[in-house]
Amino acid sequence: MFVGEIMSIKLLNEKRMDELIQFIHQEEITKEYLKQNQKIIYVNENQNINGVIIFDVIKNEIELCLGTDEIKQQLIAVIKKIALKDIIYQNKIIQIKTKKQFKHYEEVYDFIHQQKDRVYSLDNFKKYMQEFYNIQHALKCIHVCGTNGKGSTVNYMKEVLKKQGYTVGTFTSPALISRLDVVRINDEWIKEQFIVDVANRYVDNWLKYEISLFEIEVFISILYFIYQGVDYAIYEVGLGGELDATNIILPMVCVNTNIGLDHMDYLGDSYESIARAKAGIIKEHVDFITGEHKQECVDIFRDTCEKHHSHLIRLDRIHDLQDGENVKYTYKDYNVVLNTPALYQIENSALALETLLYLKEHHFIELDESSIVEGLFEAKWAGRFEIISEKPLIILDGAHNREGVDELYRSARKLHNLKIIFSALRDKDTDYMIERLLDLTYDITVCEFKHPRSQSAKLLAGDYPVKIEPDFRKALDDIYLQEGTFLITGSLYFISEVRKYLLQKIHSK
Repeated sequence: MFVGEIMSIKLLNEKRMDELIQFIHQEEITKEYLKQNQKIIYVNENQNINGVIIFDVIKNEIELCLGTDEIKQQLIAVIKKIALKDIIYQNKIIQIKTKKQFKHYEEVYDFIHQQKDRVYSLDNFKKYMQEFYNIQHALKCIHVCGTNGKGSTVNYMKEVLKKQGYTVGTFTSPALISRLDVVRINDEWIKEQFIVDVANRYVDNWLKYEISLFEIEVFISILYFIYQGVDYAIYEVGLGGELDATNIILPMVCVNTNIGLDHMDYLGDSYESIARAKAGIIKEHVDFITGEHKQECVDIFRDTCEKHHSHLIRLDRIHDLQDGENVKYTYKDYNVVLNTPALYQIENSALALETLLYLKEHHFIELDESSIVEGLFEAKWAGRFEIISEKPLIILDGAHNREGVDELYRSARKLHNLKIIFSALRDKDTDYMIERLLDLTYDITVCEFKHPRSQSAKLLAGDYPVKIEPDFRKALDDIYLQEGTFLITGSLYFISEVRKYLLQKIHSK
């Protein structure tokens, strides 16, 4: 049975590229041609190249297929495996049969969310991706894990790369604005019809391998980024690292924001055990950049990197920090201004900058200083110290665990006449979170929201001197009857519901 090796030609070294060109020299193929984003190169080889196929994923067209007749058929079979629609080859159509099980996105969404919520093994997903010849390796990826700040770090990198002129795919979770915003290309959400098309094409395979809902979402994102011809894809880990659905990618570099005591029921109850789970994204010869400072975590990262022949890279010192409406700092001679007063975004943006400088140094990207400065300033991330209303002043912040609340405290303590609305999931350290928020103000209202792991307002409040209003909509409506600065914080799922409600309220005025 033929086993194909899938490669994006952009990932190949010069020697490998020269070998391919030599093999197909009679077709006058150039390096520049092979470097085009929409080309996927499949090579059938043992020691020597003996067959190659070039597939234009935008046109769904096989542009070149070389080798013996048998090898050509093997290579075409590989392409048929990943093609979403009929393929054109030598002016003829190769038909791809597709079930029309789903007509609308809502049907696909319901189906996906009926699948398993597996977090204990990647075995099924790995076998599934092997059947698709590990097509994810055709993407140039950055992999970001950590307890807090992952989404912000991804967003800062995306904005700088965008400013440089690149097309960037991002996979982040959970959804905050729309169910579609998990998968984006340059801020534009994935199209519903694409999800319907993929589901109709591959639903039988999903059921056969029993892949989980998160694994299905990752698979859809991989196909979307490939078929849209992105230059780079940035993947945020959903939970932990080693067993997360995103851990089937082969990144250019791995990134860790920090380690906090979160998801302890899955990752362990110590910093060391959580660091060990997150270090599971470290791959052979793939370097690891971290913003973590705790020595016990850094030691685990260093040991894991040594085992995988990878380098551990830590953030340099951040200088000349200036607090204010726009926080400012200096990192490696770059004077950075952020369009936020949130102090915790300093390390997130510095980590993004360090990662981008690494990619530039290793010739993965081109990067101008103007792109860095402008991209970091223009980056905005919904739900992270987001000012959603000026009058009254309403700030949303998804501080969903104890470390998140600690970081929020640093920025929120400069707010005056502060009033807080709070809700969280029951598996968080909510006692610590409320106690920390009480250091900011005694005017705290706890609420409820719909989620399988949400906590009731009564249990959340406990014996603390806080107000109880189960209906968060009523608590939000009451904001407009008061004066002061309003901070709404807690679970990102809670913030998502709050944000939708407030935006509807603001836009209806």
